Amino acid sequence: AADIGGANGHGNARSLVRMLSALSLGGTVDGVELLDPATIERTFEVQADGIDLVLGVPFRFGIGFGLTDPGNYPDIPGGRMLHWGGWGGSFIIMDLDRRTTFSYTMNKMAAGIVGSPTGEAYLRAGYAALGVDVPGHVVAL
Repeated sequence: AADIGGANGHGNARSLVRMLSALSLGGTVDGVELLDPATIERTFEVQADGIDLVLGVPFRFGIGFGLTDPGNYPDIPGGRMLHWGGWGGSFIIMDLDRRTTFSYTMNKMAAGIVGSPTGEAYLRAGYAALGVDVPGHVVAL
């Protein structure tokens, strides 16, 4: 695996969910408070909103994570969510309204920079299990 400081991490979907579920669960995981709720609220403070200079698409950034916008992320239902993704199709979504965290990592990278049909299918299945309709489709770049 490549080691590109500030650009990658090493783990799997389970480890990402375990670590980042602190955000979607209000700061407490397994009875241990990891984050103060006020800290979680700060992640929603918009730091940048406009065309991403690398991807060339509209993007909103909070503190540390992307912020959802229904116009840009039709595959993600509305609500208070934080997200990030990686080259080849991996992603993490912290859905605070539904107290759920979804992550997808793959063994073989998809052709695009962001998004993949497999990741989209996984996310749709997860939300379907929660009874949440996701009418749009993933925008793969």
